[in-house]
Amino acid sequence: MSETPEIPEANDPFSKQVAITIALLAVVLAIIENKGDNAKTDAIIKTSEAANRWGYYQSKSIKQNIYETELEILSHLNPVVSEAGTVDPEATAHRKSLSASMANAAATAKRYDSEKGGIKKEAEQFEAAAEANGKINDRCDHAALSMQIAVVVCSVAILSRWRLFWYIGIGLGVVGALIGMSAFRL
Repeated sequence: MSETPEIPEANDPFSKQVAITIALLAVVLAIIENKGDNAKTDAIIKTSEAANRWGYYQSKSIKQNIYETELEILSHLNPVVSEAGTVDPEATAHRKSLSASMANAAATAKRYDSEKGGIKKEAEQFEAAAEANGKINDRCDHAALSMQIAVVVCSVAILSRWRLFWYIGIGLGVVGALIGMSAFRL
């Protein structure tokens, strides 16, 4: 079985400083990526909830339309009047039944119309929450990119022994951390 390779120790002070910098960058990067992942998940959930609410809104609209169509059809129905011009008792009963059906259809259509307002408001709230979480995720993505580049540049500093690379890495890390912290304020 092959042996595990040894991890070299940082013997000189510069390598130790850069290694500590990389470790700190990695910790901040992990926190920012976690925040971004959570925001992305929340955005997906809120988008799904908004879609569900809009589907519910649409079903209420369809039901409202059905009752409005029923009301329109019922308004065109007239009870039959006898040839002698007298009111048939059956026609009177039919008129009462027709009026009751029309009143029921109108009330149901109105109820569906009033229910749609609350559903629409909920859907819009879910959409707004999804958008806010999407912005947090985007901000965290930008911060993570800066932090990842900082880690690479600091690694190059160890290999090349150039302090300039280390300073650039620190600068990118600070920029990434600031962008990441701004995501916590959104």
